Amino acid sequence: MDRSTQFTKFGARAAALLDQWQQQNHRPLTAPAWLDTGGSGASLASVFVRDSDPGRTTRRMIIKLCSPDGDSSMEPGRLIAARRSLPNGESSFPRAHLVEQLYDPMPVDDAWLMFQGFAGNDETMVTLSTILRQRRMPGVAGQITRSLLADWNPDEKWDGEMTAAAFVSELLDRRLEPEEPLAVWVRDKLGLDLETAWIRPGRTNAGPLPNPVHLTGSCPLAEHTLDYPMRGRAHGDLHPGNIMVPKEPDADIGRYVLIDLSRFDEQALLARDPMHLLLCLVADFLPHLSDDARAELLELLVGRDTPGLLIPQGLARTVDEVRKAPDDWLRQRTISGQWPGQWLLSMQACALMFTARARYDARDRWWFFRLAAEAAGAYLRSVDAYEPGEAVLVPGPREAEPAVVAAVKLPQQAAPPDAKRETKPESTPAPDPVRIPAPAPTPVQESVASGLAAADESLPDAAPSTPAQALPDALPALLIDLRNTFADRQGEVREYHAGSVATRTLGLIREQSERGQADLKALLTSRHDALDEEARNRLDAVLGRLAHVTEAANAPGFSYEQPLFLRDLAHRALVVALDTLLESTRQAALDHEAGEADGAGQATDPIRPEGARTPSG
Repeated sequence: MDRSTQFTKFGARAAALLDQWQQQNHRPLTAPAWLDTGGSGASLASVFVRDSDPGRTTRRMIIKLCSPDGDSSMEPGRLIAARRSLPNGESSFPRAHLVEQLYDPMPVDDAWLMFQGFAGNDETMVTLSTILRQRRMPGVAGQITRSLLADWNPDEKWDGEMTAAAFVSELLDRRLEPEEPLAVWVRDKLGLDLETAWIRPGRTNAGPLPNPVHLTGSCPLAEHTLDYPMRGRAHGDLHPGNIMVPKEPDADIGRYVLIDLSRFDEQALLARDPMHLLLCLVADFLPHLSDDARAELLELLVGRDTPGLLIPQGLARTVDEVRKAPDDWLRQRTISGQWPGQWLLSMQACALMFTARARYDARDRWWFFRLAAEAAGAYLRSVDAYEPGEAVLVPGPREAEPAVVAAVKLPQQAAPPDAKRETKPESTPAPDPVRIPAPAPTPVQESVASGLAAADESLPDAAPSTPAQALPDALPALLIDLRNTFADRQGEVREYHAGSVATRTLGLIREQSERGQADLKALLTSRHDALDEEARNRLDAVLGRLAHVTEAANAPGFSYEQPLFLRDLAHRALVVALDTLLESTRQAALDHEAGEADGAGQATDPIRPEGARTPSG
């Protein structure tokens, strides 16, 4: 019987090998359920296996296709090492909280198929990614953090002192090498030299902070020593897709199982695992937060007092639960005073890991970079070593300059059908032409700008004749059109099966996102001085989301030459990019409406030019 069609999500090669494995070993596999991996490169399926070997029974098993990278190729051996590393010689933790290899792993090209099970043979276990929005999430995250330290590391280790810079460098490993994504992004998008010691992130009046990627030579962190860096057993890549928990909302929050131990290390710095998990949970909320909420969240994470009124309640509770989880474990140690500094340094390193990840847009990556700098500054203050030198202003990610430019007319606000166009006095000068990229027209879909220019029926090449005061009125129409356009595209993408998005749909998304960027840049360029800083930041965020959608739709993972699990990963990344774009345009539209309602009499209105008549004027 050909069962390979059950596992086509693994790709044709892996599915065929699984069919062969079932026939040769007389171990039929049934009822596959695909598990959410939280954005990792692996694919997971939960199946029933009926084993013909004496002494074995039908049980639930996880089949994992590891992602084809260097660390994953080591997973089978490191899983064995993790299960053999016994806290205080006791086997209870590995039995309860680590997967085991039920059968020998099977190579698939450059990857592995692994057959894993865990204590209890529980078929109701799901990945932590599945319950991110459930009320129990804060308690589960806190309990897992507590257990990783108290249960897995009651016998933490020490192998000598190290500088704070060496601590962060060890966690980052190769990420700061010149051609790695983190170094490239900091250099190209922020225009920042990795050897600069002090920076002012965001604005000129910001307090100076240590450059979080400067970890060599006489950097500020190199001048302070950690006497007791806490080491022990660590997962090494702890995120919600690598933790399995019971599906039932009222289940015991202490039940969990760690999967994917390809980076297991029994001499790791212990502050990394809980911090990386926490920032994964933060990253899930981040696209939905306003700039003010992001600022409060940053303050909360580095331990400063903040009202926290804008932070979602569930996220605030999660931060608190994870942060206080080590307390009982630390109380049993005379060196507990070493932990707060290592927590901040781990925050710096892990935030830089997120800064390096291309699946987050520029706005989110910039926020993580600022978090890394704030954590480094908080550490130096905690050890009375905050002595800033001359600081370089780092305003944020740089927008790429257009390679080709053309003069394009900005759209006018549509007049009522019976109204006559107002004649503009000859003495009124026309604004300068706005220079923006001009993508080639497409026969498939009208651009966002064409819908806005319906009153004129065309976009002539001449300079715009619209009075400057009328231009911002096109902004709400543009935002509405963007939302409607990409809500349609989002619906189409969600209807496709994993990894099967049509080329035509991807082309439409790329074309519409590029045109949306051109139209919005035109408005921003022409009315830059009439928009306050908050409005510009909000609209810059929409631009960033549009660019991220273009990037996601261009992902090489969509190629049918790629394995199915890579196409599925690209598919989910595009869905997330569209979700965050729609949320960003919604928030920008709400801000615009609030500005119209409350902005009467303000010197600078988010969408009204200075000097324009207010509704009451």
